[in-house]
Amino acid sequence: MDASGRFAVVEHLSNAELDDAIEAAQKADETRLVRRLFFVKNLYEGHTQQQAGAAVGVSQPTSSRWARAWNQDGVEGLRPRFGGGRPPKLTPA
Repeated sequence: MDASGRFAVVEHLSNAELDDAIEAAQKADETRLVRRLFFVKNLYEGHTQQQAGAAVGVSQPTSSRWARAWNQDGVEGLRPRFGGGRPPKLTPA
């Protein structure tokens, strides 16, 4: 982060490629990924991490986590990972 509060974002994709990724995620009905990609688009446009997070309706800690994931792994870093959850208590009949 620089003195103005801007977060250094790694530009893994060009603006056009980012728009294409958003469109592809929308077509695939990956709403969580779409939201995260719009967050990154806001960072590309020069918004602070806090402003970009507020624009998509997430908290500052979530904004930091998403920005870190983007800088490390690009689109794949933003893709939601589901851990499977708790095992069922009932056994199949």
